[in-house]
Amino acid sequence: MAGLAVALTLGAGVGVVAATQPRVLDAATAPVPATVTVTAEATPAPTVTVPAPPVTSGRAVPATPANRFADGTYLVGTEVEAGSYRSPGPAPGGNGHCYWARLRTGGVSKILADQLTTGAARFTTRRGEYLQVAGCEFSLSP
Repeated sequence: MAGLAVALTLGAGVGVVAATQPRVLDAATAPVPATVTVTAEATPAPTVTVPAPPVTSGRAVPATPANRFADGTYLVGTEVEAGSYRSPGPAPGGNGHCYWARLRTGGVSKILADQLTTGAARFTTRRGEYLQVAGCEFSLSP
């Protein structure tokens, strides 16, 4: 029994010494700090509805149809007035040609009448037609 008491006393002494001695830890035996990740739910931003701007041809439609115009395609009765127009000829600094076409729709395949000239030009348009002009300026005839 005396041997058991010596072993217990010796074991307790080693435990006390180990508990009072500082331990040196290396990276392999050091405790890893705990990382806690918290995911918060985002509150959705309020929805704002904004009406889209109207689709246009890229130029402002005048309040009243124009009676003078240059290069472009126009809807007669809305963008230009219906009537007879004339041009003195090609615009200075251009390619020397003046072209006009009356169209059933905005497409080239629906030409009602057209002319390519190096001099003066004249035509008459009707409401609802399209008018295409290039290389010159036209004005409504009085």
